[in-house]
Amino acid sequence: MPAASGPEPQMGWHFAVPMLRWCAPDSGALNEALEALILARRAVGPEAHLSNVGGWQSQPDLFDGPAPCIGTLRRHIVSLMRIVMAVPAGGDRTRIEGQLGLTGWANVNRDGDFNRVHDHPGSHWSGVYYVSLGEPDPGTELNGAIEFLDPRPSANMPIPGYRAGSAMSVLPAAGEFILFPSWIQHYVMPFRGRGDRISIAFNAGLKDYRVL
Repeated sequence: MPAASGPEPQMGWHFAVPMLRWCAPDSGALNEALEALILARRAVGPEAHLSNVGGWQSQPDLFDGPAPCIGTLRRHIVSLMRIVMAVPAGGDRTRIEGQLGLTGWANVNRDGDFNRVHDHPGSHWSGVYYVSLGEPDPGTELNGAIEFLDPRPSANMPIPGYRAGSAMSVLPAAGEFILFPSWIQHYVMPFRGRGDRISIAFNAGLKDYRVL
């Protein structure tokens, strides 16, 4: 934070966490195709058990498939990664170039299912894409919300008037992407309602990268 050069004090904000949210336009057809593919895979494929309590998670090889909807999803993620890799730095645009590695898996939650607090070690950026929200019970607060924990270890000693030490809650929309640094801890509130709440989680990492 630079020192004030004049008689007026300067107020600054620091230690911010970069995050990105974007709703894909015309996502209806994409979500229909992804939902059919994921539910078919759930019916026959092996599952993983990572952060989920209840529900179903696929193996982390979702982007290896040849389905056109997977190709569309991958292109969206690559485009969003280009945005987050164009980091504002000192008023200039800094470019980061490197070989992008991408892994992803599907999640299907039903009534009562949730995800424990976790992060995504071994990656640089992580994210989630929402295929279907199911039929949430409108009377349940933060139903199926994803919550991000304040990463500052001493933020549980708040300053009056400043919000700190609490989770940031996001109630997503179908067709929405959320990207965040892989190190930030997060969890998913229990889903209450009917039907399948379907999302796709992914990790992105750069190899042999350089800052330009």
